[in-house]
Amino acid sequence: MTRFNGPEEVYAELVDKQPENEDWLLGLVAFAVVEEQRVEWVKHHSENNGGPPTDADIRNWYLQLPSGALLRARDTAEARLTDYARSAIEIYMADFQKEIEEGIIVSEVRETKKFWPQFGVNLAGGLVSALLFASLLTLMAVFVLNDSSPVKIGQHLVN
Repeated sequence: MTRFNGPEEVYAELVDKQPENEDWLLGLVAFAVVEEQRVEWVKHHSENNGGPPTDADIRNWYLQLPSGALLRARDTAEARLTDYARSAIEIYMADFQKEIEEGIIVSEVRETKKFWPQFGVNLAGGLVSALLFASLLTLMAVFVLNDSSPVKIGQHLVN
């Protein structure tokens, strides 16, 4: 059973001595969990013993700290970091989704604004082409209905 003389040794165990593949942030949060337990113990001691603990009392608290407490602190730290990461990802994804939706809506509104000028140009082009077609039909109708053959037109021009 490992005994700790103070926060420096707990810090060394949780942060400095961890394997290369583990994140140091996990060790820092685990150390914070242990220190949070110490602060809670100090509050409890102060309320029940009429005053804050002495330095010797705090050293004894560290000496009585079981090695399993560090494992529990690591597990608690990992759970808190996982929850924080999950929460951060959810917030980011919600913001990202909102940004995408707003971008789609804005682009659709912009496309709608482009629709009306293009509609006017298409309408004007359609009217002009309809007028040209109608005038060609009218001219052909005049020639056909007047039964004007090229010979008769030539005779009429000579007279």
